[in-house]
Amino acid sequence: MNENTQHNATVTASTAADLLAYVPTVLGFQPRESFVVITMRGKMAGATLRTDAPREGVRPVDYARTVMEHLLADTAADGALLIAYTNEVADAALSGENEHAKPYMDYAKAIETEMERAGWSLRNGWLVTDKGYTTYFCEDAGCCALNPLEEVRDSTVNAEMVYRGYSTRPSVEAMAADPAFIGSGNAHALISDATYWINRLGAPDDLEFDHQKMRDARAEWNEALGEDVDEAAACELAAYLHIKSIRDRLMADAISAADDELTFGKILTGRYEGRPDWSRVDATEDLLIKVLAYTPIEDRAPLFCFLGWLCWYRGSSSVAIAYFTKAVDVDGQHRLSRLLREMVGRSYVALPAQSEATAYPQGRRH
Repeated sequence: MNENTQHNATVTASTAADLLAYVPTVLGFQPRESFVVITMRGKMAGATLRTDAPREGVRPVDYARTVMEHLLADTAADGALLIAYTNEVADAALSGENEHAKPYMDYAKAIETEMERAGWSLRNGWLVTDKGYTTYFCEDAGCCALNPLEEVRDSTVNAEMVYRGYSTRPSVEAMAADPAFIGSGNAHALISDATYWINRLGAPDDLEFDHQKMRDARAEWNEALGEDVDEAAACELAAYLHIKSIRDRLMADAISAADDELTFGKILTGRYEGRPDWSRVDATEDLLIKVLAYTPIEDRAPLFCFLGWLCWYRGSSSVAIAYFTKAVDVDGQHRLSRLLREMVGRSYVALPAQSEATAYPQGRRH
């Protein structure tokens, strides 16, 4: 799974500690068992890609080519920086053959080879563990001592990002909102009754955008954006997400309210070619979290799924996976969450997240 993040916050990193302080604030969480690649446009940073560390059995060349496919979306880049976040120990170090050997070196070298084929240069690399950080590509005794992580926390860039209001969660799981339930004992019944009557009176078919209930649902969600909700309103909004055709339309509306079937289909599958209405995406996320607080645990799967889908559109695939997993944990039969988790887990990135012109503005939510 990947994070594909476009940079728009200007900071000056003059040391490795500065750079390592910048990465978690860009992603929003501390990477673990990950490779992070930052594209470079001359001396300027371009996009950040985070991907899971290689799994056992994956060939270095296959891993490297998958990474490079995503990086090439930054058409202005001519090089990159590589950071490996891991507590794994290289086989050569474990065997005593070379105590300074770095883990996943075959994969890093394969990435370097693919970059060279693309006309890029791999400018530098670092290894970050829970015990400290060091340069990645040097295996000599004199350059492999771990630098303390306090240098990262005390760096100029870290201080500047904190001052700007950026924050970092300790893990990707902590990025997925799951507020405590504040509703009454009637909330589940309210959601179930509302869902029942929509179905009983005739739920819209897929693509039946002019159906009265479809219009009602879209109007109620539009009116609720940016507003506070009480339990009755929250349960009504949650109930709409339990109707597949309405759920799909409301999800698409967060990106674009276009009613033509071709655009609607492209939006749902992440192939939308325009720039999403990111202000509406943010407002929809805020509303979903407000509704979540009034939604009993057993009714939360559609809301988690919706939130995960929005995160995927932003380029935050790992957070999306965390939300889809929450949805499946609540309802093991929630088909859309299972499908999306598998799709995003295969490194399928939404089209808007691949272009600087259409990507979510980094730092917007900090």
